[in-house]
Amino acid sequence: MRRMTVEDLPRHLDELVAKPPKERVLLTKNGKPFAFVSDASIYDEEDIGYMTDPKFWEMIRARRRQKGGVPLEQVMARIEQEERQSKNAKGAKIGKGRRDRKRNGTA
Repeated sequence: MRRMTVEDLPRHLDELVAKPPKERVLLTKNGKPFAFVSDASIYDEEDIGYMTDPKFWEMIRARRRQKGGVPLEQVMARIEQEERQSKNAKGAKIGKGRRDRKRNGTA
């Protein structure tokens, strides 16, 4: 990890903005870690909001402590079942409409 003092940041700011660092840059103040600079171009504002929201991470910790839950296999099976039912329902509506149509103006 590259290190830089907070005092040096103004001199290197153009460089950091022109080409975001591939690794984090640790900013130090009085020799102690103060902050870090990282390329955030792969994230959107919502991602960054979650990453920096203490309430979100507390919710994640609380959910991880809970017993039980639903296994992934069960969730996937339910999604597949609902997709099949939806596809069958759409197919039934389309098929029925075709049977009820008149051909060549006759009943």
